[in-house]
Amino acid sequence: MPHFSKSKRSITACALLTAIVTSGFAEDAASKPEKPKEDIQNLKLADWQPRSMLKTKVTRVNTPAFPVIDVHNHLGGGVKTLTAERVKRYLHEMDEAGVQAVVNLDGGSGSRLKETLAALDNAHPGRFLTFALIDLRGFDKEGWAKRETDKLRESFQAGAKGLKFHKSLGLSYRDEDGKLLGIDDERLDSIWALCGEMGKPVMIHTSDPAAFFTPLDRFNERWHELSDHPGWLFHGEKFPSREELLEQRNRAIAKHPKTTFVGAHFGNNPEDLETVGKWLDKYPNFFVDIDARISELGRQPYSCRRFFIKYQDRIMFGTDTTPKADAFRLYYRFLETDDEYFDTAESHHRQGFWMIYGIFLPEDVLRKIYHANAAQLLGLGSDH
Repeated sequence: MPHFSKSKRSITACALLTAIVTSGFAEDAASKPEKPKEDIQNLKLADWQPRSMLKTKVTRVNTPAFPVIDVHNHLGGGVKTLTAERVKRYLHEMDEAGVQAVVNLDGGSGSRLKETLAALDNAHPGRFLTFALIDLRGFDKEGWAKRETDKLRESFQAGAKGLKFHKSLGLSYRDEDGKLLGIDDERLDSIWALCGEMGKPVMIHTSDPAAFFTPLDRFNERWHELSDHPGWLFHGEKFPSREELLEQRNRAIAKHPKTTFVGAHFGNNPEDLETVGKWLDKYPNFFVDIDARISELGRQPYSCRRFFIKYQDRIMFGTDTTPKADAFRLYYRFLETDDEYFDTAESHHRQGFWMIYGIFLPEDVLRKIYHANAAQLLGLGSDH
């Protein structure tokens, strides 16, 4: 047997031990599968952010073909909100984007309305047009209709240019028995009639996008948006159907032919242009605006272009987005160019995972949609 010194025996033992341990690790590694890389098939829908590979023409329309009247915006109300600095920012963005005037739908009533008119309409004549609101609380109490009608008359006399109704009418206000206040409820008749008597338009938001009234499942095309805003889902037994809400609104329009109604968000039915056209044909006192719906309109550019040309006297420009030059410019791009497959998220917010196409309207149609229709409806005169 060979003779090893103590030190060599130690080294040999260490080497032998290392070999045994290493062999064991190797066997363990061989018996255990490698940790798999992230399986793309398990990607969460909420994390999917596709990037288009298309190379298309990009047209930047800094200012519109004609000065714009934005008939649907929310600037806030009251002296605490409408500071001089805030109003200055609004005007700067409007000037940058060629916006002549903005309708503010947040006027309210009473002292709040007076403060809002002072900060906007009176301080900057011709740049802001404030609408009033009524208070639907207590609608089932005796005297409510007269009280609110009288208040609205005072609002118009103070300088309000119209009346706004939110989607809460028909969806939220209930009496003591839990019954919803319908849009065509007779208790609102004096309100509609007063608007007709005083020549003040009603901006009415009824229902919401079609997908908001369907289950939040794998078939819902607005899944991402509703996942972020679950309170916007109106599917279920506790809500009326979308069709019923729109029928209620249309019954009110038919009952009050002397009152002008503006259907916010393209009548809240841009997914069905044929039906909107039938409404416009049937109700001469009904108009629509395009605010926050170019994502729907722009994905059907051929039908949309034909519609806008046919109903050019009944459509108005609106954004529903706090004045921001680049947001306005996305609307101009949609209306004026033939650009293809572009994103509109900055114009309002992400409303669906699809792109839109421009509808390159003729100049005579643009003039009406940008300016002339709203000027006539709001009694501003042709030189405004």
